[in-house]
Amino acid sequence: MQDKDDKLKDASKSGFGLLSDSVLNASTNAASEIAKESVSDMVGEMAIDTVSSFIPGISGAISSYKIKRAEKNLTILINEVSKRQERITANLSKQTEENKDKLDQLLQYIIELAADEYQEQKIEYMVNGYLYLTDHNKITSDFVMHYYDTLKQLRMVDISVLRLYYKNAFLMPTERENFRDIMEKHGLSYEQYRSVQETLRRHGLLELEVKDETENDMTKLEEGINKVVAFLEHLNKGKNSRPPQIGKVKIKQKTRESFKLNKFGKEFNDFFHEG
Repeated sequence: MQDKDDKLKDASKSGFGLLSDSVLNASTNAASEIAKESVSDMVGEMAIDTVSSFIPGISGAISSYKIKRAEKNLTILINEVSKRQERITANLSKQTEENKDKLDQLLQYIIELAADEYQEQKIEYMVNGYLYLTDHNKITSDFVMHYYDTLKQLRMVDISVLRLYYKNAFLMPTERENFRDIMEKHGLSYEQYRSVQETLRRHGLLELEVKDETENDMTKLEEGINKVVAFLEHLNKGKNSRPPQIGKVKIKQKTRESFKLNKFGKEFNDFFHEG
């Protein structure tokens, strides 16, 4: 397979010219038609699965399906760029020529991902990420591609759950959500919701927070013992006043695990969600 560096180098050979200018122009003039015309060079190089060589006629069907999906997705991408065009143009005008070249290469990579994306709702986040990039001077291509590779592996339900953790950690109580809302929206069982949490943890976006109850248990035990001692001292002194109250001490003797948004999860959310 072609590695990331090769993909970035190939951007200059794609036939788009200065890609950022082409996309911005497309967002201004007849977005869908330009997207359809522009996709032809890129789609022509898409690999068809090896299995197609064993099934007569399947190669053409797959190619046709991929072309239609790419055309639709790139039309969506152009329209999303159009919504943010003024900010993107303003940001690019402040960038150095070196950064503009990096951004152009990264835009090529974003277009390739968008063209082949099954969940078209994710294209909005891809464009948000590009807008975020145009507003920053320090651009590290490898790590940006890591962000997009991670997004590629997530599904919309994963993004919804990650967003839930972000809202509950950083937004006002009135803007927060409950995990049951996410379960209802996506038709998830609790077990499926837990599976999504594990998926986010595997991608480094959530982490386990372990709360050890031992310290609380020891404090409760100490308080209980002190009450017993005070009660016995009261009896031994033969006082007529009411003795101190004593009761049962409940010891949990366990640890509790929960998921929480980590630093990478917050940065990932900030990168792909429009501010």
